[in-house]
Amino acid sequence: MQLLQPDHRRPSVTVNQRQHCPLRSPAWLFVAVLCLTNAPAFAGGGLIRVSDGKTTHEGKIVGLSRTTCSLMDRQGQLTHLSVAALSDFEKISARYKPFPVTTFREGLLKEFSGRYQVVGTTHYLVCAPSGRADRYAQLFETIFRDVEQFYRVRGFRIQTPDVPLVAVVFGSQREFADYCVRDQVTPSASLMGYYSLRTNRVALFDDTSLVSATDRTDRLSGRNADDSMSQLHSVSQNQSSLSAGQTPIAALAAVSGDIANTIIHETTHQVGYNIGIHSRVGGTPIWIVEGLATVLEPAGMREKSGRQLQQGRINEQRIQWFEKRHRPGRAMGSLAKLVASDDYFYKRTLNSYSEAWAFTFFLLENSSRRRHLVTYLQILGNRDPLQPYTSKDRLADFQKAFGDVSRLEVEFIRYMDRL
Repeated sequence: MQLLQPDHRRPSVTVNQRQHCPLRSPAWLFVAVLCLTNAPAFAGGGLIRVSDGKTTHEGKIVGLSRTTCSLMDRQGQLTHLSVAALSDFEKISARYKPFPVTTFREGLLKEFSGRYQVVGTTHYLVCAPSGRADRYAQLFETIFRDVEQFYRVRGFRIQTPDVPLVAVVFGSQREFADYCVRDQVTPSASLMGYYSLRTNRVALFDDTSLVSATDRTDRLSGRNADDSMSQLHSVSQNQSSLSAGQTPIAALAAVSGDIANTIIHETTHQVGYNIGIHSRVGGTPIWIVEGLATVLEPAGMREKSGRQLQQGRINEQRIQWFEKRHRPGRAMGSLAKLVASDDYFYKRTLNSYSEAWAFTFFLLENSSRRRHLVTYLQILGNRDPLQPYTSKDRLADFQKAFGDVSRLEVEFIRYMDRL
């Protein structure tokens, strides 16, 4: 995170002791915050308390501009505060401290009382209907370890999550839809789950009517599911069918293929945002977020036991859409549009998903290009997430890592045409 440097002509704040600073103007907030966050003791993100006179917030600063202070609270949830409204500032600790796991657990049980239970793993707290939570917890933890290893062995810089990751599995679509409304997410018939950047939770539903012995037998025997694809949108939508490579996840928790796909995709988002691959505050282009998530959908990409055959690493849904629906009408220059603006993704959603998968797959399959991808993510991670990210800047950052976008597009299309 880039922060404005403090004006040393103004009073400084000592950082080796607990500080309480009444803020009479936004300038005082900047002096206090900048001095604290730029100090060595706050290199890892300190724990602070701020107040607007009505509400008090505790957490660490993850983004700061002259108008907005973005705070990650002790549950890992994001709050965006108006700098002008803040009236009080206090440094609590030189290191960020989340709430104890017991506090997380008690809060979830209070929020989702009744027939729900909370089961914990090394990285997860999973709230699900009683009798199902253990299996779901095992499933989420398995995906976390697979995704983390995927990034680690390919040279990506990863971090340890600051907080326990939370997943909520509802017992019915109605309960899920009600939660969506409370979480300010528009429910729809096709929405089976999503990951929220604000709450840092994965939410989905497990409708037992979707799970049947016949359904599981079909998938375990390797027979193809329906190839139809539902409308998708960034960091919040599901996958609509199951490839043979995804069968182990469905079998692990004895859930339907649709639910398994949703869990894989949304958990991949959640893990990526919590181990330092993406920034939750803003600025990460959709193409790379969704490209990495769709690349990781096939089980062959997440396998621990050595490098799998290329066929097992290919996302069959995405390549079929790319080859049959997108490639025939695709114009050169599409890659630059995808990189420069998220608007292209929203206007041509399914084409953009297939292109994001194909381009990310191409980068990861080439060792040199994979290193360029690592560099690109580092560039994204070093920018100020609260500053506007113009199309010109997005394209410039991309070309810093990969070189000329037009030449790269030619290389990419040639690779896909040979695949």
